[in-house]
Amino acid sequence: MKNIIVTGATGFIGQALVRRLQKLIGDEGKVIGLGSSAVDLANRSAVFDWFDRLHWAFDCDHIFHLAALYKAGGWPVEHPATQFHVNMSINVNVLEAWARFFPKAKLTSILSYCMYPPHDQAHPEAELWGTEPEDYLFSYAFTKKAMLIGQRAYRQEYNLNCTSVILPTVYGPGDSFAENSHVMGALIGKFVRAAKSDQSTVEVWGDGQQEREFLYVADAVDGMITAAQQSEVNVLNLGTGKAYSIQRIAETIKQASGFAGAIQYNSTRFVGVQKRLLDVSRVQQEIGWEAETTMEQGIYDTVRWYQSQLSTELARAAVVSHG
Repeated sequence: MKNIIVTGATGFIGQALVRRLQKLIGDEGKVIGLGSSAVDLANRSAVFDWFDRLHWAFDCDHIFHLAALYKAGGWPVEHPATQFHVNMSINVNVLEAWARFFPKAKLTSILSYCMYPPHDQAHPEAELWGTEPEDYLFSYAFTKKAMLIGQRAYRQEYNLNCTSVILPTVYGPGDSFAENSHVMGALIGKFVRAAKSDQSTVEVWGDGQQEREFLYVADAVDGMITAAQQSEVNVLNLGTGKAYSIQRIAETIKQASGFAGAIQYNSTRFVGVQKRLLDVSRVQQEIGWEAETTMEQGIYDTVRWYQSQLSTELARAAVVSHG
């Protein structure tokens, strides 16, 4: 890889990917990060205009496609049509622009494990077909499956080169730590802020028994690049192959953050499916990749990063208030 386009480059994972790619290729090439402020990927004319201008001066050899509209919590239930329209538009536009303007580039798309059906066993890639996702995520999940169909169609008709990776929940430095973020980011934010302000309790949604697989952002980026360089198959699960209870996650974050209060579980709040876990045997066989960061180390590093960010923000606020 030398000259690369990254869609969704201003998102959490996209920013980390762009930084790693820039470090990887150095002065030998160029990474062009494409965010929503630069071009609306759901707007066909805007997409084609942008790709058309670029292809005259840029010899792109790889496209990472991360751009998507999604929000955590109950938002997907309330906005299924918005998700369908925007994400289908983005995917169709990117696929066609790829074929028209950079057909020699390899495309690597980043997908989500919400495509898999709801059950408590590890999901192999073969389970993508002939099954349906959790009902509340049906719209978003099927637009991700549509991306796989689109890549197959463009590969078959135009002989283009592509692959996809499926990610579990990714977390780490640079994540969102707001309360309406995904569970790992939300919990780290809650515990760090609670420890900082000496709160007596932290609320955790659900009973703590629901299980999730998490992937540290540095590992996610490493796996995505490795797959882009080496994968010759349609799709690979990219994860740790390990699921942890939210109770264990909460206790680990509590310890890492130094929070001394109590954890209160709230079973009335929305928690989604009971368990999500990827079967990662195929990625190990195909490209020999495994995640390196343990859950404990990833949480510790992320907590330290957010503590530092929070201290910086509070110091700036103090300067402003006294200014």
